[in-house]
Amino acid sequence: MTSYKVESLYVHIPFCEHLCDYCDFTKLQYFHSFAEAYLPALKNELDSFRINHELKTIYVGGGTPTSLEDNLFEVLLSIIDKYSKRVKEYTFECNPESLSESKLLLMKKHGVNRLSIGVESTNDDILKAINRHHTFEDVKTAVKKAKECGFNNINIDLILGLPNVTKDLLVKDIENVLNLDVQHISCYSLTVHENTVFGIKHIEEPTDDLSRELYDTTNEILESKGFEHYEISNWSKPGYESKHNLTYWKDKQYYGAGLGASGFVGKIRYTNTKSISEYIKFKNVREEEIVSREEDEEYFIMLNLRTKYGINFAEFKDRFGIDFLDKYSVPLQKLLSSGLLVKTNDAIIPTYNGMMILDQIVL
Repeated sequence: MTSYKVESLYVHIPFCEHLCDYCDFTKLQYFHSFAEAYLPALKNELDSFRINHELKTIYVGGGTPTSLEDNLFEVLLSIIDKYSKRVKEYTFECNPESLSESKLLLMKKHGVNRLSIGVESTNDDILKAINRHHTFEDVKTAVKKAKECGFNNINIDLILGLPNVTKDLLVKDIENVLNLDVQHISCYSLTVHENTVFGIKHIEEPTDDLSRELYDTTNEILESKGFEHYEISNWSKPGYESKHNLTYWKDKQYYGAGLGASGFVGKIRYTNTKSISEYIKFKNVREEEIVSREEDEEYFIMLNLRTKYGINFAEFKDRFGIDFLDKYSVPLQKLLSSGLLVKTNDAIIPTYNGMMILDQIVL
């Protein structure tokens, strides 16, 4: 079996100007002192990877990386500089209210070439209800500034199934985002976690039927406007698929640095400590999972079937040393005949219906 060079890097910035009611990511309220102490610890962890080869993608997420003050924001960019030479895709997550012209110019100066903007809804009443601190006018201003600064690869995030969002409001959301003329749109179904404000208030997640209706509506509109549905929750104009996120979905290896960040290197999947006090003292206690061959194969199947590319026969055999069609011929026949999967010369590919019931296919 072939061993692969790790070619992607995820960097987590946990700070936020405010904490949204639905968010369960590793995050904490922004304080200058914490941020100032965090960056040297992040540099220490990155140095420990001893990356001496070129990377293809870098993704800086959070939290809200743009919550950092300009001087610390440039320190962050400078820390990543040594890894960003000749990367094909270098993404920063941003919030509309903190995506200032000065930060855009700093990112451009340091080679960032893709932005992912957390919008979630284009309805100001809904945004206020979920404790977002921007308006849709702020979104339009942020995208306009980004384009003026030379960014031509922009993703917008939306959440499907927020409380009180009807199908009509969703259609309006999608129309508003399309009018921004961006290259990539991510739409994630609301998940309610118990340790969030939504969880404490017992906000209900959308039912499976409603969730499917919202995805169907989203897909129908976006595909009619030239967007390709290339992953369960992601649509892009041709050529603008997220190269970094495809690292995850094609089950390739990646470094993960920062508070609570996850990585996959060699046979180990790991998750960093979520304790800021431990992390800034260089005590990064990780949880590690040694992935068995069987688990690795399961991850590979589950993740690759999230995408329009499916399970490539040559990649599967190269990685596991066996023929995919030989091993899974019996369950494949049923799934192919039911129209959930399609076989090509090179791969097994999920149909749209197949993507929507992925858990059943994997089982």
